[in-house]
Amino acid sequence: MIEVYDITQEDTDVTQTDTTAASLQDLFVYRVPLGVSIILSPEDVLNVYLRETDDTVAQATAQVKLEIRDSTGSEKQPLVHPTQYAVFNGEFQDEDLFVKLDIPAPITIPERWYIALMGNNPSPFLDKDLSYFTLTAHRER
Repeated sequence: MIEVYDITQEDTDVTQTDTTAASLQDLFVYRVPLGVSIILSPEDVLNVYLRETDDTVAQATAQVKLEIRDSTGSEKQPLVHPTQYAVFNGEFQDEDLFVKLDIPAPITIPERWYIALMGNNPSPFLDKDLSYFTLTAHRER
C-alpha cells in the first residue's frame, strides 16, 4: 500500500544532533524502517525552519542540504544541493516558495537507508530542539 507521508523531526525514526559552526553537518537523519520504502518525486518539497543555539533565527547565509545515503552511509546522492537558508525562509504556508527536490524522476529509498538534512550556519550552532522541517513523500509498506 502506498500512502502520502510527511517526514518531520518528530518522526520516531529521526535522530537529531546540534551542528557546530561553519561546517555542513547532520542536523536531522531519518532511517527508513524495516518493511518500508520511501518514494520521492520531483514534485515533493522540503520546508525548513532553523534556529541557532542562542535562540535566534539562522542566518540567511546558512546552508541547507538534503541527501540520501545507503545503509552503510558510504554512497550518497543529493536531493537538495547546498542551498542558502534565505531561499527556504522558514516558509510552510506559501506553496510558491517551497523548495522542490533536485531529482529528475521518482526514486525509491529502501528500508534501512537514510535521508539526511544537513545544515551549516556561520556562527553559532544550529539547534535541533528549536529547528524543524517537513519533507513531503510517499511511503510503501
